[in-house]
Amino acid sequence: MTGMARRWSDSYRVRLAVGYLLVVALFAGAWSWSLFGPLTSAIIEQQQSNLGAVARAGVQALGQTDATAQKTVDRLVAGTNLRMTIIAADGTVLADSEEPAAGMENHANRPEIAAALLGLTGTDRRVSNTQDVEQIYLAVPASFHGQKAALRVSESLARINDLAGSSRRVGLLALLAVLVVTIAVVTRLTAAATGPIERLSASARSMAAGDLDASVPSESRELSILSDALSELRTQMKQRISDLSAEEGNLRAVLNGLTDAVFLLHGEEVRFANSAASSLLRTSVGGWRGRRFSALGLPASIVSAVRDAGDEPATTECGPDPQGRHLKLTVLPLNPSDQHTRTLAVITDITQLTNIDHVRRDFVANASHELKTPTAGIHLLAEAAATAAADGDMEQAVQFASQIAAESARLARLVSDLLDLSRLESAPQPGAMTDVREAVSNALIGHRSAAAAAGLALNYDENGADGQDAYALADPTDLAVALDNLLENAIKYTESGGITIKLAVDASMIRILISDTGIGIPAEDLTRVFERFYRVDRARSRDSGGTGLGLALVRHVVERSGGSVEVTSETDQGTTFALELPRAGLARD
Repeated sequence: MTGMARRWSDSYRVRLAVGYLLVVALFAGAWSWSLFGPLTSAIIEQQQSNLGAVARAGVQALGQTDATAQKTVDRLVAGTNLRMTIIAADGTVLADSEEPAAGMENHANRPEIAAALLGLTGTDRRVSNTQDVEQIYLAVPASFHGQKAALRVSESLARINDLAGSSRRVGLLALLAVLVVTIAVVTRLTAAATGPIERLSASARSMAAGDLDASVPSESRELSILSDALSELRTQMKQRISDLSAEEGNLRAVLNGLTDAVFLLHGEEVRFANSAASSLLRTSVGGWRGRRFSALGLPASIVSAVRDAGDEPATTECGPDPQGRHLKLTVLPLNPSDQHTRTLAVITDITQLTNIDHVRRDFVANASHELKTPTAGIHLLAEAAATAAADGDMEQAVQFASQIAAESARLARLVSDLLDLSRLESAPQPGAMTDVREAVSNALIGHRSAAAAAGLALNYDENGADGQDAYALADPTDLAVALDNLLENAIKYTESGGITIKLAVDASMIRILISDTGIGIPAEDLTRVFERFYRVDRARSRDSGGTGLGLALVRHVVERSGGSVEVTSETDQGTTFALELPRAGLARD
């Protein structure tokens, strides 16, 4: 069946019209059958009835007339298409209205004549021997001049058939007129019945295709309920689609706001990827949507983990990848029973967390080692001092006691630095502010005697802050810790020359430069000097009582305040540390 034929067969209007036309066709068939069957029989019966009436009238006239038989039959059928014959009791034809009686054979054996001579009404249809035409015959008992006889009236079937044909033509013309009128009425009724339904159906199809602005016709009577229901359905669908679009927009905004890469997969096909996917991973050529997940160029460990995921949520850590990153993959099957399984894959960059974990483990190991060394030294020195005292060597015992004091001081300094480091890793107090001039002055006062003992000059240059306030958004204790550690390191690692502190202020930042003329830092160590427990010269650091946490504390101070620290150095030329702190921006007297 072609598409057009299918559409026609599915049309409600066509089906309704066909139903009407089938009823009309049945009516027309019954009418036509009546014209070609019962109508002919009815006409024949009618003509037989007419022949009977004529025969009975002829019998009365024949019994009352004195005229000859021939004149009587001629008078009775004059002006008609009937044929009348009088037959004697012995079958002899006495008179006939169309043929000479003398030339006609004996009719005693004719069925209708035999019945009439017996006193009955006889009928028959046959081809006339004298005229060779099919006739219908009717004979009745009669009396002619006191003698028993039979009076027969006949008519040609051709004339009856002509009469039936004329009736048929009139009937067919009437049928045709009725059919024309019926078809017109059916067309109008069909249009009136199906028009509103087709209009409502067209509106429903438009809405189903997504056109919710399609008008819904307002129908009357019974279909008004359906029209109102479609209008209400359209309003509700528009509202629900609007709500769904808003929810989808909110969901996309939320997903795009995440720092984790999120992929929605239908089977192997990517249906959605958020903004973080492009920033965290290399965007595939042609974008994410519609591509196979395995063809996106993602790390093989990620692809295999997604492919091997089962029906339960699973989390896998992968890495390091070729870029050195550690990634965590979370796979959430959304509906594993569907034919096309939907899967949510969330990829998180945990490189920083991994590094922090490594740093934490290293810190614990280093701190344990650093605490163990002076503790073990104190224990051994205490035993040695006790042994020397027992042996009476008081000079050696005093020397050991002095070393115990030095190790105790080193242990106390290490514990203090660890406490400062723990404090600096917490969130700063809001609104903390420090007068940098005062902090630098206090630091200089605290270290001037140590510098003088080492034969070093301690200089202060604040020309870069002349006439301006120097309040930084930093905690006073934090800044004191940073300056103390930088000045202590500068004095410790400078053998001659001096240390210079410069203070400069601009619109948004306060800059502190601490320069020395010391031994300097090798270039290969510059990137690591701010790590915890990292020492450029480990033997010398231990001899000088360093904990390896001083510069780590400096870095935490400036980062906690929202600033930065940089170091430049040349071996045997000196080192400069540059601290930048955000300026408070408040005018001070």
